[in-house]
Amino acid sequence: MKNTITIHKKNTITRGADFYSTMGKRALNSIYYLLQKHNLYQHRIITIRFSTMRKMMNLEKDNRYVETIKKALLELREPIDLNNFTHPETGIKFQWFNCSVLNESGFHKDEKINEWLVHIEVSSIFKYAMKQEGSFTPLNLIQYANKFRTKYAMKLYEYLRSFGALKYIDISQKHMMKLLALDENSKYRYMSDLTILVERQLRDIAKNSDIPKVKLLSQKTLTKDKIFRIQINPNSKKIADKLEAETALEKLIKRF
Repeated sequence: MKNTITIHKKNTITRGADFYSTMGKRALNSIYYLLQKHNLYQHRIITIRFSTMRKMMNLEKDNRYVETIKKALLELREPIDLNNFTHPETGIKFQWFNCSVLNESGFHKDEKINEWLVHIEVSSIFKYAMKQEGSFTPLNLIQYANKFRTKYAMKLYEYLRSFGALKYIDISQKHMMKLLALDENSKYRYMSDLTILVERQLRDIAKNSDIPKVKLLSQKTLTKDKIFRIQINPNSKKIADKLEAETALEKLIKRF
């Protein structure tokens, strides 16, 4: 399996599935790739070789990979939120819409080929969402996206990649907490601790991904709304104005 397996993931899906765990996101990315690569949108039931799923999810060194994949597939039965979604049957545009990635999932052994297979049914509404027009983020699975070990690095990576054309982006403390799925009782509720966490993830992303210049430029801690300014592409001349940045981030926080 080549190291250049790339998906073109809709930004609404990237931002709508940020509550999944690291393994949940790896499973989603792997299924997303197989649907795109082999144009399986018309198939109700899809089977994937267990060995393929294990490799795509970067679990070759995980001795408990069967249980890991099972838990990840169970996560994909949990619904995600989509913003500005146009329903394929009614044509109604929803500001907020909720749907599941998978309708069903399971494992079974194919005696003819003597291999275990992953059995899934991807919901028709999710397949439609994948094909809708709009912005998308290219993600290299094997080399980058599915290698991050912490859910924080993976969530930040996917989110920042979706803003890859910008010089930097400002993320408020409140939005950062929501993005990383941290509640008000978390030890990272204080700006100083959250800054340490964010800087650690950004170093990991810079070292191990295709956005090597990403880093924390500054943070404003004396204002009412504390801000992280994160550099994404220093060679870009495009800077999100305040309204554009707030609009993009509000789409994230509206789900909570």
